[in-house]
Amino acid sequence: MKKFLLLFTAVLLVGCNLPSKKEGFKKFSKNKIEFKNNTLVLTSDYVKATPEEFKTKIELLEDIKFKNVALAELKKIQDKKVDFELFIDETNVENYVFIYTTDFYQFDEHRAARVVQALSDQIKDEANVQEVKYKRIHGRFFFTPTSKVVKLKYLKAYKKVRKFQTEYIVASKSGGMGLLISNLEDIDFENSIKRLAVK
Repeated sequence: MKKFLLLFTAVLLVGCNLPSKKEGFKKFSKNKIEFKNNTLVLTSDYVKATPEEFKTKIELLEDIKFKNVALAELKKIQDKKVDFELFIDETNVENYVFIYTTDFYQFDEHRAARVVQALSDQIKDEANVQEVKYKRIHGRFFFTPTSKVVKLKYLKAYKKVRKFQTEYIVASKSGGMGLLISNLEDIDFENSIKRLAVK
């Protein structure tokens, strides 16, 4: 009887642990998005949205500062006059990803440092207008056999509300691509960017 109870308990414990691992894997693996012949993996809560849908959902936010920041980021992407797509988290519109085409950069360490500095200066200027504090977490340059990538990550805050913003510039043989990721959970999708950059 004791052996049966031990076996039953072991089966229950194993059974309880397995689904959570599978759920986490499914959450990432089933949402592959395509942009200009590139595949990027986001969590399953993200769905494609039009700028109008994004504006409508953002307008429902109570936090005026971050509402204005999100709308300014949309305008910044639209003002670039490039192809872009927008993905929002169905469970929280404050988590969103812009993917856009960029000029092809021939990155080396010197040029990558200049791009990081230019992006950093631009964010400082925007922070002054928006009255939101930006603290740079890190900026770096990395490369794969097929791509070179600049990453710039910030914590943005107003009073006690904190969010994370990450921007990537990916230069590859298939052309340039930029990503602007904003969310509450500090997910910057770096592993997905690295897989993309290896293609």
